[in-house]
This record gives sequence, C-alpha cells and structure tokens, in this order.
Amino acid sequence: MFERIAYVSRAAPGVGPREVYDIIRAAHNRNGALGLTGALVVLDGHFLQVLEGEPFRVDACFGRIAADPRHLALEVRARRHCEQRLFPGEWMALREQAQIEPGLLVAWGYEAGLPAARFDGDRLEAFVQACCGLAEAA
Repeated sequence: MFERIAYVSRAAPGVGPREVYDIIRAAHNRNGALGLTGALVVLDGHFLQVLEGEPFRVDACFGRIAADPRHLALEVRARRHCEQRLFPGEWMALREQAQIEPGLLVAWGYEAGLPAARFDGDRLEAFVQACCGLAEAA
C-alpha cells in the first residue's frame, strides 16, 4: 500500500531554472534512497507535483516541501492510499513549460495555477501524467 499526495504551489519570487534543478537534484538523491517516486511540472511560476511511496516517507518528504520557502500558497488537492504508483521508476520526473506541447495545455483547458474548481486531485494527477507523456489528453 502506497500513499500519494498531489499539490499545487506558487514558486517564490526569484525561483528560476537553477533553483528548480536544485530541487530535482536533491529529490533524485533522496527519493532514490527512500523509494519515493513522482513528478514535478513547472508552469507559469507554479509547481504541480505528485509524490508517492510508503506513507511515512511521503509524510516526511511532504513536511520538508511544506516548510520550503521556495513554495508559496501550497494547496493539497489529493492525499490518498493507493495500490499502484502513477510514476514507477521516476525518482522525480521534471517537465517545464518548454517541454510540454502547447496543444496539450489547450486540450486540458490549462490556466495558470490550475484552479481547484476545475482541477481537483484526480484531474491534477491526470494532468501531471499527461505532461509527462503518461496519459492521453482530457
């Protein structure tokens, strides 16, 4: 049994590509050792992330994320137990706006920050998968 958290946050002022790569580098090092998987999508100054693994490890990792000053207005959209991972073998996939086909964003009705009224936890998880090439358009 795994746990999965999906959240949206706004990047703090001054967080750019270098800081994002620092986040991913640290995630790869830590997540590989802890058996955590997931994906981080960076769009229009927002982080969209799915994090999954053993519940106590997900909780500890998410606690670090929530305390990280690079994340503002963090909003959890889903937190659930699950039987299978959405991102097996991905210590932390990264997709930035330049790597995502504009047509995919249009097909999903993308708006900056993914408003919760239109992107609940299920839709956020599916959107992150689609950005990583793991799901079809909405």
